[in-house]
Parts: sequence; structure tokens; C-alpha cells
Amino acid sequence: MDQLAYRVKLLADKDTMKYNKGYGDNGSGCYYLTQEQAEHWFKNWDNPPQRYYSYLMNSLDGLPVGDVNIRYDEGRKLHMVGIVIEASRRGQGYAEEGLKLLAEKAFTDFGLNEIADDFPISRIAAERVFKKVGFIRRLDGLLILTKEDFLKLHTK
Repeated sequence: MDQLAYRVKLLADKDTMKYNKGYGDNGSGCYYLTQEQAEHWFKNWDNPPQRYYSYLMNSLDGLPVGDVNIRYDEGRKLHMVGIVIEASRRGQGYAEEGLKLLAEKAFTDFGLNEIADDFPISRIAAERVFKKVGFIRRLDGLLILTKEDFLKLHTK
């Protein structure tokens, strides 16, 4: 709970959240949470694998660079993933490494067989990172990563 200030900061950062324009508070892409709202949110996210949330940390300085999450989408019957990298830390490999770590967690610790995401193909940098990790975009627009495909790519 004492570390939620970073989440509040991350979601309110205009540069970080500009990819989300049209959503968020007032369509700004940002979400402006109070500490109390963040704490309430977090209490509902401590239930893996239905809901899982974690910061991504820089191993050199120990500071957070973004976050990752898994949430079960009842309508799609899929575990959906999310990742946000702080704008000032983008382009440094954190998204790819974060997605790999999240996939390992999903497949190894939580026993999932596939994970998915759904963002527009126009988000070119995100598309490139997800494909590097092994996600495949289906005709319905979803990006899917199976445990089998992930292990083929990332097991030596």
C-alpha cells in the first residue's frame, strides 16, 4: 500500500498516458486517483491469476519504470495483460523484458495456457514489442501468446 504513490503518479503523467487518449478521465488518457482510490483499487487486484499487478523495477537503481498486470476478462474467457512503461524510460528494453517476465509468471506460477491483449495495430511500437515476445495478432484483432509458443521462443 505504501508504494501506490508511483501508480498514482504513473497514471496521471500526460506523456506516459498519451497513448490512451480518448479514455481515462475526461478523455485525457490519464487517470487522476487519490491515494484512497488507489488503495481501494489495489485491494481488488490481489487475487492471482484472476487479477495480478506488479511494478517493473530497474535492477540498477531499484526504481520503478512501469507496471504490468493480468486480469481475467469474463466476456472473452481470456486472461488479458497490460503494460505501461514510464515515458522517460521507453525505448530502453523495459517493455520487452517486462512482457517476458509477465508471461513467465502467467505460464509458470499461475499455470495459464494463454494470455492476450487488444490494442489498435496503429500502436506500432507496442505491436513490435508484443510480436518480439511471441504474441500473434489474430483476425479478430486480439494478440495471443500461448504457453507453447512462448516456451519455443524463450527456452534454450
